[in-house]
Amino acid sequence: MKRLLDIRALVALAVLATAAVVAVACDSADPGRSSGAYPIDIFQEMHYNQGWKAQEPPRELPPEGSVPISGGKLPLPEGAEAIDALANPVSASDDVLNRAAHLYAINCAMCHGPLGGGDGYVGLHFEEYAGVLPPAFDSERIRELSEGRAYASITQGFGLMPAFGNLLSDDDRWTLVHLIFADPGMRAAFLSDPSNQAPGGGPTADQSAS
Repeated sequence: MKRLLDIRALVALAVLATAAVVAVACDSADPGRSSGAYPIDIFQEMHYNQGWKAQEPPRELPPEGSVPISGGKLPLPEGAEAIDALANPVSASDDVLNRAAHLYAINCAMCHGPLGGGDGYVGLHFEEYAGVLPPAFDSERIRELSEGRAYASITQGFGLMPAFGNLLSDDDRWTLVHLIFADPGMRAAFLSDPSNQAPGGGPTADQSAS
């Protein structure tokens, strides 16, 4: 008889425990526990957690226009006149042009050509996609640009040219501007220098002579 009572007591406790679990699981009033998407939520899931815990202040976004103290980039100014007024903060030198030539060989030559003639093997296929061919650096189209406008084009991209704002640093993009507006002979010399070539080769002898 006593054993039967013990069994009944255990069964009753199991029923009560199950009921309690179901009651708690079905309560979707706590947004930190349940989204109410499921009829029964037995276990609290990670994606139900609140963005911040009790007694913790909300995480506020920084004020609009804030600039991080490290690793950030200043946005381009708004308006064509403000962009045209940008001055190149990088001083031209042989080291800068060598750096620019190396960057160009890696990032630009496949479209603009090994010597900036607009005859890169990728750029020549632009017409197949209804795109405008990359301009030669000695063309009127480029010579009419301000340094600020050239910098903005490199930063934001133009036509089929991708944006390099997140790929190259500010100084590296300004360095390329120096190369674009360099004397044609000087530019060709830096671009043809073997030490400035990307891995895998550079301009051929015919291209360097032309």
